[in-house]
Amino acid sequence: MATTSIADKLTKLEKKIAKRQATIAEEQKQLDKDMEEYNKLYLMALADKFKLKGKDLFSAIEREHEQLEKLRDGGMSDSDIDSLTDSSPAYKDDAVMQEEFPRTLFDKD
Repeated sequence: MATTSIADKLTKLEKKIAKRQATIAEEQKQLDKDMEEYNKLYLMALADKFKLKGKDLFSAIEREHEQLEKLRDGGMSDSDIDSLTDSSPAYKDDAVMQEEFPRTLFDKD
């Protein structure tokens, strides 16, 4: 019965570790490439949604971010800010009228 020395075990483990580190490095490289493509697609989706590109898209996002920061600095929470763009009608009478006469996308004017 042959016994394996500690030095032999260490050598095997060092090879295993080196192999795994190489695999991880390759996987990280592929992950970085995929994330770059993912981010580009999101930028393309934003550009398409807002019909803006390049500097114009950047400026619009920057402006919106600055406005949000001003509102937050003024003491508003995110839920307060969200309520500013609430889609419910501003006047109660209008809400009743809309409920009494619902319209669909297929109604003709």
